[in-house]
Amino acid sequence: MIWVFLPAYNEEVALERLVPKFDAELSRGAELYKIVVLDDGSTDGTAEAARRLGMVYPLTLLRHEKNQGLGRTMIDGLEHCAREAAPGDAVVTLDCDDTHEPKYVHAALAKLREGADVAILSRYAPGGGEKGLSPVRSVLSRGAGLFLKVFFPIPGVQEYSCGYRVFRASILKRAFDTFGENFVRLPHKGFVVTPEILIKMRLLDARIVEVPFTLDYGKKPGKSKNRPLKTISGYFSLVRLYFGRTSAR
Repeated sequence: MIWVFLPAYNEEVALERLVPKFDAELSRGAELYKIVVLDDGSTDGTAEAARRLGMVYPLTLLRHEKNQGLGRTMIDGLEHCAREAAPGDAVVTLDCDDTHEPKYVHAALAKLREGADVAILSRYAPGGGEKGLSPVRSVLSRGAGLFLKVFFPIPGVQEYSCGYRVFRASILKRAFDTFGENFVRLPHKGFVVTPEILIKMRLLDARIVEVPFTLDYGKKPGKSKNRPLKTISGYFSLVRLYFGRTSAR
């Protein structure tokens, strides 16, 4: 079973686009799947769109009545998937803004079948790339990856800040069992949750690989919710918390 987790905040338009594309890709491969949408207190029609889609596709809607941010949303959504999934299932995470195309997920799933615990969809792997991103945002993203790699090197991994990933459900179960409430220690830092989860996978000695994908930022229907200064300060907080740690013990 494949679990697709979509953290959603004011993503009514993108959600309507993304879910049918996932169905087309996973149905083509005869994959059993479930989509989990966690609506983080949206003020648009995200919840209503999810309910409509749930009448057609195998989709479960979870809700935060008030906006709690991406960090808390990732914790709650991944905890739900880890609890409901069988150990051999796969859990896919990605942005719910239609910039991450579902067609790339097949190569990542293949890596799990070959023995990986985590497969990262990477702009920086050979064959990957990005479109529609401003030069400033592109440089910041690349710089963030280089910064994090200096302090938290993972062999073969260049992509630290993109949330398009496929996890073996057993490694997520192990992470929640091992770290408990400290699985994510900086939920208030928003997008910093993405590298923090990767650091936790590193501490568990997870087998982490990359496969290429192209980020298509031009498809994003709304403005970015990332706040660069908040995110950058969060990266320094990650260094203070985790630098020098090499295992979960």
